Amino acid sequence: MGDGSKVAAWVAASRPRTLVASLSPVCIGASLALRDVDEISWTLVGLCLAFAMFMQVGANFANDYYDFVKGADDERRLGPARSVASGVVSPSVMRMAAFGTLSFGFALGLFLMEFSGAGWPLLLVGVASVFCALAYTAGPWPLAYLGLGDVFVVLFFGLVATGVTHYVLVHKAGLDWIPVWWAGLAVGLIINNLLVVNNHRDADEDAACGKRTLVARFGRKFGVVLYLVGSCVALGLCPWYERGLLWTACLLPVALFLGLLLHQAKSQKDYAALLGRSAALVVVHGILAVGGLLI
Repeated sequence: MGDGSKVAAWVAASRPRTLVASLSPVCIGASLALRDVDEISWTLVGLCLAFAMFMQVGANFANDYYDFVKGADDERRLGPARSVASGVVSPSVMRMAAFGTLSFGFALGLFLMEFSGAGWPLLLVGVASVFCALAYTAGPWPLAYLGLGDVFVVLFFGLVATGVTHYVLVHKAGLDWIPVWWAGLAVGLIINNLLVVNNHRDADEDAACGKRTLVARFGRKFGVVLYLVGSCVALGLCPWYERGLLWTACLLPVALFLGLLLHQAKSQKDYAALLGRSAALVVVHGILAVGGLLI
């Protein structure tokens, strides 16, 4: 196996198309802080982003390993080849990479806690992030296999990532934190659509191996409804309650169109294109949210 193939396998295992899930909530959280204070610590913003990305990549590595162990990747027809299941990366190396990446991310979180002076609440966030990143596919009751993956994504990539960034920045500025849950919920739901696309694609294989995602449990039509409802709440209801998100409402027709494409998707090419477009929607949503919150 050539070095180029191994590098490509590691890049694929990190799932680069989905890394916008770390960038967008941190940027929105920073914008919320800039709305509250005149100046923020950009060092803290960088640390929040690095922590989020290491947690996400570590979780992706863990998913690659534990899905292989549980046999969830044995019969993939529409999804891309997984690094361990394809034999390019050995299971033990992927396991070490997952734990190493999560450990480094946790260490960054400790430095973030010390630098911001935020104290023990941030320690709890760090412990919960590492635990849930592993529990997503590991252990006797893995979240993804119980249909709780969507809850995990909305909670950690939306409410937690946005809220923690906002919290540490205003805390560093010496102000009390007033949470803006609607902003976190909106970005969490938009990001969760990436998971919905993946679960819609893999529904048959997931059901066969006992990975009871919501789509595998209730069917692909439910997955389309989940995509559409999440989009409507994120782009319709949340801007109604948080006026700083008002610009994002213009994306609702685009999201509804993507939901229609999800209903029609059948081939690997269809799902790859839809995942890319859904990731682009996360990026544009983040840009519009940041712009609306800062004006």
